[in-house]
Amino acid sequence: MLYRMLFGILIGCLGLATFAGVAQADTVSAGTGSITFALVNADLTGTPGDTLTWQYDVTNNSGEAIQAAYVTPSGSFSGGTADASVFDAFSSLGGTLPDGASLIGTLFNFSADPSVPSSFNSGTFDLGVVLEDGTLIDLFENYSATITAPVNVPEPRSLTLLLSGLLIGVFTLRRAGR
Repeated sequence: MLYRMLFGILIGCLGLATFAGVAQADTVSAGTGSITFALVNADLTGTPGDTLTWQYDVTNNSGEAIQAAYVTPSGSFSGGTADASVFDAFSSLGGTLPDGASLIGTLFNFSADPSVPSSFNSGTFDLGVVLEDGTLIDLFENYSATITAPVNVPEPRSLTLLLSGLLIGVFTLRRAGR
C-alpha cells in the first residue's frame, strides 16, 4: 500500500516537472555577439502594503559597451503603485556595461496598496539598451506580482483552553478509574 502511494506521488511529481517551464532569459544578437537579460526572480509575492522589487541580470557579450536607455512594463498595474524610477541604469558601472561584463541591479518596484486585500499583475518588462554605434535594442522578460492578505488564525481564548484541558483531565481520570 505504501509503495502504491509513493509511486503515485512520484508520477505526480514527474507530471508537474514535465509541464513546469524553466525561465528563459531574453538573448539578442548585437554587434559581434549577444546581450542577455533575465529577471533574478520574475514572479514576486507579497501582502498588502509590501513593496516588491524586481532585480535584473544583464550579460553583455556584444563586442562593444552598452548603456541602459529605459525600462517600461507592458500593461497597467492595479492594486498599488508602479515605480520605474528605481531602475539603476547600470549606475554601479558608471552607466556603461563593458563587453564581457555582467551586472545584477534594481529594475522596478511595485508598492501594494495596504487597503487592497489581493491583486495580480503580470506582463513584460522592456529593457532598452544602446550600443556604442547608437543602435537601440529592446530586451523582454515576463513578470508577475501576486498580493494576498495573510490568513489570520484565531487563537482560542484562555478560558476555553483551560476548560478543555480540565474536561480532558476529568475524562482521562474517569476512564482510568474503571
